Amino acid sequence: MGKHVTIPNMHSCAVCVVSLLVCATFALPEEDITNFIQTEMTTSSGVNVSSIAINAGGQRESKLTLGDADEAFTLVMQPDGSFAVRHRNTPTFVIDPAGPVSVAGTLRSKGAMRIDGTINFMGVQQWFLAAIENFNEGATGWTNSSTTTCGNTEKKILGGCGKFAGGEVSKTFFNLPAHDWVRVTANFHFIDKWGGETAYAKLQDSFVWTDTFDQVSTKVGIDLCCSPAPESKFSTPIDVSLPHSDGSLKLTFGSTLTLSPMEQSWGVSDVQVYVRKV
Repeated sequence: MGKHVTIPNMHSCAVCVVSLLVCATFALPEEDITNFIQTEMTTSSGVNVSSIAINAGGQRESKLTLGDADEAFTLVMQPDGSFAVRHRNTPTFVIDPAGPVSVAGTLRSKGAMRIDGTINFMGVQQWFLAAIENFNEGATGWTNSSTTTCGNTEKKILGGCGKFAGGEVSKTFFNLPAHDWVRVTANFHFIDKWGGETAYAKLQDSFVWTDTFDQVSTKVGIDLCCSPAPESKFSTPIDVSLPHSDGSLKLTFGSTLTLSPMEQSWGVSDVQVYVRKV
């Protein structure tokens, strides 16, 4: 059974097929079949097939190797059902049966890329953007859906001059993808004459961010909207994250202002909610 079968002058696909049938008939060992294919099935014009199926069976890997042993790329269907691309026998790209993709190296795209699942890059699970609101198309689901502009007529913010002063605005985001951590980013806009009051953000009714501003300390500012008082701290970034696994998330913004919203106010923009598995 260890004898090597040689069929010379294989220059057509038909002869290749016959050769494979000979291998199967003689029940050659796997190593002999591999050597036979590598050394005997050589054509000068190439081989054209409409489809090819490789199934090693059992708990063995089904694989196709391209190139010589030192620099080869191998396409592998692993026993656990995952698909991998290996270079020099090192996995560089793996697709899990459940959908997650793992990339070991640099990922470049010259065109559009759509990702509906999670990404693991260099062993680190990446953040997934679950919700985004820029308010140019309204403010659906917020307890106060008022929007205005300030400084840029093409950019709407939630709240703003004459809309938000003391108090809170909130929204609950539902149907978040499965996750272990949540991250929220946004821009908070201090508008008009703040006098040391506090702005804040809450997740699930717990404080996660605060900031203060005193307009009196400003010597030279720029008036962007509303009253003559300048907006000297107009766009302050918020970026917070914490453990969270629920399918919903309540997000709240607020302030401790006490005067009329025509004298001092605030707004938020570019709200984004991310989730991540660990």
